[in-house]
Amino acid sequence: MTTLNEFKTLRASVPPEVQADLFKLFTSDPEASYKRMVELAAEKGVTLTTEEVKGFLKQMDEDEEFDDIELDAVALLAIAGGSRGHRSCCQ
Repeated sequence: MTTLNEFKTLRASVPPEVQADLFKLFTSDPEASYKRMVELAAEKGVTLTTEEVKGFLKQMDEDEEFDDIELDAVALLAIAGGSRGHRSCCQ
């Protein structure tokens, strides 16, 4: 069974651009991002389930470990719920 510290070490070994891609995927399709994280872990010889990934991410979020993530313009728009030239369904 993988521990939270092992998960953090694994995360640190993933290149920043891959982490950014995972974050973008997470904002659009969380389940797909969990599966991709499981695949990345397997490529490094670590066995994880999507449930373990969810639990680790939840704990890290509660510990405010994601406050340092810089967002690009696309991610900011996705989070803000807007897109240029299109009317939001909530307006």
